[in-house]
Amino acid sequence: MEEKMKKLLMATVVTSCMAALSTTANADGTVTVYTAVPQNFIDSLVPMFEAQTGTTVEIIKAGSGDLLNRLTAEADNPVADVLWSVDGTVIDFNPALFEAYEAAGTDALADGMKPSELWSPFTAVVMAFIVNENKLDGLPIPKSWSELADPKYDDVVSSAKANASGSSYIQLATVLQAYDTEEAGWKVYKGLLSNFVLSDSSGAVPRFVNDGELAIGVTLEDAALRYVEGGGPVQIVYPSEGTAIVPDAMTLIAGAPNADNGKAFLDFMLTKEAQTVVAEQGRRPVRADVASNPALQAISELPSVGYDGAWAAENRKALVSAWEDLVLDIE
Repeated sequence: MEEKMKKLLMATVVTSCMAALSTTANADGTVTVYTAVPQNFIDSLVPMFEAQTGTTVEIIKAGSGDLLNRLTAEADNPVADVLWSVDGTVIDFNPALFEAYEAAGTDALADGMKPSELWSPFTAVVMAFIVNENKLDGLPIPKSWSELADPKYDDVVSSAKANASGSSYIQLATVLQAYDTEEAGWKVYKGLLSNFVLSDSSGAVPRFVNDGELAIGVTLEDAALRYVEGGGPVQIVYPSEGTAIVPDAMTLIAGAPNADNGKAFLDFMLTKEAQTVVAEQGRRPVRADVASNPALQAISELPSVGYDGAWAAENRKALVSAWEDLVLDIE
């Protein structure tokens, strides 16, 4: 009887171990990534990671606002492992949804590229104007935020919505930080908003300008560069009062079902190899030992507002609410 019980116990242990190994094998095979990153980064970086690790990456791509809503709805039963390439304030403002993890390679980061303990930087994003001079109809090329706020640019400026797009929230926070007082920033921003033709998609902004539907767009530098390098009739302008030079974020989801693979994905994105691809694709790398794309103006020469990401994160809810009220007033 005792021998029979021993065999039964041994069989149970073996079965349990096999089940555990089977679960681990399945988990080791995939990583689910929610991202707002442009498609060219997915196409160039994800196959590299898959080839090096043997892990299959499942991508869910949407705007940062939609991704946050999805993560909130799934909080009790997470589906995703990683949130990749969003405005860091999205993460800092919703800390319960994420798990702090410092990706390998942070010791090689350039100064100012690690502003949060909750996430690691993926790239440094820069706000800029994309201008199609052929569609200005005699208007001068705007050189500053205040100039772009002039009513003469009414209905010729493309922008995404600050309550739906992480990059457009950065745009709002940048303008508010570009002047001596927040009140002065709001005065300029109100003029900008009056001129904007708003879009739900930040990716649509440079396309509208390149295609001649609108003359000017406020967008990320790398999005504009893709059209410049593609031979489009557009140019990049940096506002003279200053722009944002700020890291975008990537992090681990709290309760990630494949957390180890998520960590490996984050580690890979900070390797020198991956950051070199980042530069080739037109974004600013965050590693100090990787140079920016030579087609871009040197980052040391850019007018910078000294973007305060902590302030932007702390005030996100209030600023977005104020933006929504302003939109209603203008409409």
